[in-house]
Amino acid sequence: MGAVKKSKSPRFIGIPQHVAHSEEFAALKGNEVKLLIDLLVQYYGRNNGKLSPTLALMKKRGWASSSLYRAHTGLLKKGFVVVTRQGWKQRGRPTLVAITWNRIDECDIDYDEGIRSSATPLNSWRKKQ
Repeated sequence: MGAVKKSKSPRFIGIPQHVAHSEEFAALKGNEVKLLIDLLVQYYGRNNGKLSPTLALMKKRGWASSSLYRAHTGLLKKGFVVVTRQGWKQRGRPTLVAITWNRIDECDIDYDEGIRSSATPLNSWRKKQ
């Protein structure tokens, strides 16, 4: 008999209930939610900090530069994402971000100064208590 292939469970895009039910999440604009989902499509469970909102990638998901910029800026200001590495306007060095309700993972790239992998989430999307 041949080897039996294990079926892999399908991946899913997870937004935790405590995030989805928060006032902060409810206050997001439609394009900001869409960008969060498009970034989560890139997330594989061990690459938070290596997600890229670049136009080259996001064009394939229907984004135009002006709406992508506004959505990205909104998510940064509202604390749902943090830039882990600022990109350059040359190929090979895109801007990278992390979703702040997940921990920042250790990756094979150097993060910007002040950004480190972490065992706990930043949770900077929460209102200051």
